[in-house]
Amino acid sequence: MSQYHQFSSTEAAEFANKYSDLFGERSKLTTQCFGDNHMNLVFRVQNQAGTSLIVKQGLPFARGLSERWPLTLERRRIEAEALKLFAKAAPELVVEVLHYDASQAAILLEDLAQLDLLSPALIQGRQFHQLGRQLGEFLAKIAVSNSDFMLALPQQRARQQQFLNPEPWQITEDLLFNDPYCHHERNEVPAALRLPVQQLWQHDALLAQVARLKHRFRTQAETLVHGDFTCGSVFVGKTSLKVIDAEFAGFGPHGFDLGIMLGSLMLHYCAAAAKSEPAAKEQQQYLFSQIKQLLISYQELLVQQLAQCRDVLLSNPEFQQQLQQDALKLAVGMAGCEIIRRIYGAFPAACLQQLPLAQRSQAQLQALALGQRLILQHSHCTDSAQVLAWLAS
Repeated sequence: MSQYHQFSSTEAAEFANKYSDLFGERSKLTTQCFGDNHMNLVFRVQNQAGTSLIVKQGLPFARGLSERWPLTLERRRIEAEALKLFAKAAPELVVEVLHYDASQAAILLEDLAQLDLLSPALIQGRQFHQLGRQLGEFLAKIAVSNSDFMLALPQQRARQQQFLNPEPWQITEDLLFNDPYCHHERNEVPAALRLPVQQLWQHDALLAQVARLKHRFRTQAETLVHGDFTCGSVFVGKTSLKVIDAEFAGFGPHGFDLGIMLGSLMLHYCAAAAKSEPAAKEQQQYLFSQIKQLLISYQELLVQQLAQCRDVLLSNPEFQQQLQQDALKLAVGMAGCEIIRRIYGAFPAACLQQLPLAQRSQAQLQALALGQRLILQHSHCTDSAQVLAWLAS
């Protein structure tokens, strides 16, 4: 297996067996391939006793997507190393990486089959009452542990080079900041949204704020961010949470990951708000409470993490308070961008797509208005209460 090639199911099983002690010589292994991933091959390898592991292999292209997005296999190394660093900061909240193979761009991971992927679970109306607190804990811990608050300058610069990830970040830039604000072939604008979307494309004040956010995304390499921290990158159980899929990781601004997760959860909130049945209203209230808890947990734990700062000058309380405010403002703007791009851009939000047409249009219009408001007002955001007020209005 020294020269890269795409794994067959048999080769995925051999890879898992070679780099793990969980199976053994007499194991009868079966392999399931998950076929809905545009950038990777993902296999579950399981023995006759039900013990299983995940093999994830990078593809050198993005299936079914634009030729503008050529991909290198280096992102698999970045994912493996990012997940390990995240696990050092928040060991109970990150999937375990068991092995990384550079020649095959493959990683061996613990299987989270006992947990549920968050996005479809929320669509089903399920509730996880530790969700907001755990998300806030993860975000606060990784934000500080890989920033200049904990790293000496040479170490920080070396780590920034270690996590240069231009190809996936080009995809993020296009999907988040470029495509949604023009007539692009990757957009699919529903008939009910054509007029408001066309007005959005001509909204100079809004476009100026998107440009500002894009500039900060490009230039503020402050801390190691997950890069794609949505409800599709989290597995959950009754009391547990595990973060996965860090192949878009790189150094970016404080508050970026928080903003993407806020936007992802707010889309679920808008989807629930469009439904009329009592269970949907209860789910809407639940989502509101978890968004609130996420903001509270993140801000409280960020203060605790910043208190461990190793630099005397960066320990200045007034400076740290300003950084927290700036991170929240940026997160609000990024949440607005994430909401808008998931309405009619590539990879639309499943929570909206699964709604009947009339409810879908209602939810999309509500989300579009919310996304624009967050972008336009993000620089004026004073605290989490303001964010929640905008969400509820």
